[in-house]
Amino acid sequence: MTEKNPVFEALGVDDENPEALTAYGLYKCHKRAWARDFERSRGRPPTVEEDLAFARAVATADQLARYRKNADDLLIGFASRMVEDVRPVIEQEAITVRIEQAAAQVEQRSSFARQVGQGLVATAINTFVLVMLALGIRLLGVDLLSVLSQLGQ
Repeated sequence: MTEKNPVFEALGVDDENPEALTAYGLYKCHKRAWARDFERSRGRPPTVEEDLAFARAVATADQLARYRKNADDLLIGFASRMVEDVRPVIEQEAITVRIEQAAAQVEQRSSFARQVGQGLVATAINTFVLVMLALGIRLLGVDLLSVLSQLGQ
């Protein structure tokens, strides 16, 4: 049975941990560069034992912390770029929402003002009709109180 890579376990790599996955990817890039340099200097690729020796050598707490820190920096940089890429869309949507809210408020205010205006006009017309009726009855000499008392009898 072959020995497992200590870096994979030490970084706590799983599907739910993007930092650990990224840190392991950085380790693999480091290992690939080491293997390329190894082959250039020795004229042959490293053996399985030499690969494991490299893994054990870089599985120190300091080096694992560097992989994690670099992974964090990469992920934060990526997230920042993504936010900057979508910032114009977010700003445009925010402006659109604010404009729609303002338009709805104006529409509500306009509707209220229109209703008040219509109520005032209706009241003025009603008052005018009542005044005209009262004047007409008075000019015709009709005493409404006597008419009402006769109707009551």
